[in-house]
Amino acid sequence: MTGRAVEYQGSCYCGSVKVTVTGSPRSSAICHCHSCRKWHAAPINAWSIWKSNDVSITGGPVITSSQNEASGRVTCEKCGGCVANHKPKVNMTVVYPMTLAGSGLKYEPACHIFYSERVMDFADGLPKFVDMPEKMGGSGKRIEEPETTGWCE
Repeated sequence: MTGRAVEYQGSCYCGSVKVTVTGSPRSSAICHCHSCRKWHAAPINAWSIWKSNDVSITGGPVITSSQNEASGRVTCEKCGGCVANHKPKVNMTVVYPMTLAGSGLKYEPACHIFYSERVMDFADGLPKFVDMPEKMGGSGKRIEEPETTGWCE
């Protein structure tokens, strides 16, 4: 007899947009690309990704795809809080760990991606990729671990 997959629930900043994910993420990482930094107004973007069928988003989300058809960024129409990013070409949905804060989901990033675009160094022992690992469609090329964590000069 198999049990039901674990669900994790979260929301945007104001609580209007609700997000439910089922099961474990397929992958989790920390992104340093320019696009993510600009979108989130932060030096990095922490994310986890699920098959789109395992993600439910309700309550007035706004979906924008201003840069390309590969991403549909999901925000709340009331507070503007970022909650997810649809990836229709691969039928996956990125959900930001802070969206699911307090749900019991343990965020465990596997690596840093687009580390060549970083504005901060991280001495955390995780692999750092120029773009992405090969299994994610990247070159698989890596950058050495820095000695310390902090802003790049």
